[in-house]
Amino acid sequence: MRAERLTLTLIAISLPLSVLLSLSIGPYRSVDFPVVIAALVGLPVSRLSLDVLTYRAVRTLAAGVLGAGLAVSGSTLQFTLRNPLADPYLAGVASGSLLGVTLALLWGRASFWDLYAAAIAGGLLTLSAVITISGLAGGGAVTLLVVGVAFSYVLSGLTMFFMIMLGPRLPGALYWMFGSVAFVTLPLVERTLVILVPAAAALAALSRPLNSLLLGDEVARAIGVRVRLVRLSSFALASLITAALVSMAGPVGFIGLVAPWLAKRSFGVRFSTVLWASAAMGAEIAVLSDVIARLVLFPSEAPLTAVTSVFGAPLLVYILIKSRGE
Repeated sequence: MRAERLTLTLIAISLPLSVLLSLSIGPYRSVDFPVVIAALVGLPVSRLSLDVLTYRAVRTLAAGVLGAGLAVSGSTLQFTLRNPLADPYLAGVASGSLLGVTLALLWGRASFWDLYAAAIAGGLLTLSAVITISGLAGGGAVTLLVVGVAFSYVLSGLTMFFMIMLGPRLPGALYWMFGSVAFVTLPLVERTLVILVPAAAALAALSRPLNSLLLGDEVARAIGVRVRLVRLSSFALASLITAALVSMAGPVGFIGLVAPWLAKRSFGVRFSTVLWASAAMGAEIAVLSDVIARLVLFPSEAPLTAVTSVFGAPLLVYILIKSRGE
């Protein structure tokens, strides 16, 4: 209990500090921490400073939404599939979304809303295919995982073929596909929240049956849980969240793996607790990663997923070793 309170205190302190840090760092060095504090307390600042802070605020919000959503999706899949290595992109949804965006660019549809719609469509079509095929093969947790990974490889290969056909439009597409919140607008964040918030609320409502899945399918059925329905519903909701986030910022790896694992290590394996704790941790990880992305190649920027991968890959190996030991 003391460790949980300590973790809660650290989150309550570090998350707001991360937001302040994100608001204070960027190409306009004159808009620094004192200017941020002055703006927050209502002191007069220049019009340029307000414009810069508005941009950084939207970017910070986008990173927080991205990290929280990936963590919610990741924690759901880890409970649903009873696998600590389950990641939001294992369902094949991200690959389907990327293929949808690539096809939209090939067809000359390059606005944010066109790409958003294409990514959602590609992700949901992939999800439908994964659920259908896994159902024909038995519909178990391992089956869903294997079919999702298989679709990821196939769709990633198709995306590479189509990307070559983009020609001069390829650099812009690659930057989005590497993952970034640098160009996310407030309306785009709002559109993503319209999907994310109801889906997360629905997952929270499934907390009790999802906890039961950890006991095994047979035990869960014995206590009245409709295992197949719960698994497919949670799988679909998590994948829908992932598709919306990929549509907003491109694919950003490892946050959906790392944040739920940290939450479970800190708060145990009660899904309702892990869900919100991992969301807070995921938001903070994404915000700090975006800050690092601005600094590591200054004055240019690194892709967000490059930063998360550098720190996430070693932790993945550590989680694998720990999981095997447990």
